[in-house]
Amino acid sequence: MTTVLSVLLMIASVVLVIAVTLQEPKTDGLGTLAGQETNVFGRSAHRSKNEMLDKVVIFAGVVLFLLSIILLAIS
Repeated sequence: MTTVLSVLLMIASVVLVIAVTLQEPKTDGLGTLAGQETNVFGRSAHRSKNEMLDKVVIFAGVVLFLLSIILLAIS
């Protein structure tokens, strides 16, 4: 049982690291002065990808936290 939970913990941590690495920076750089990061409607072109990655980060973080607590309680 602890082996399965440990493997799930490692998978959740790798997913969390990859999702955080793939996110676009939240701060606006100098590109916004020229309007490079917006499309025709003024919305960011990468908004939907970032929203999905935000959800993945939250889910992986919760799974990582819960698995850590469960593994601590078992051992």
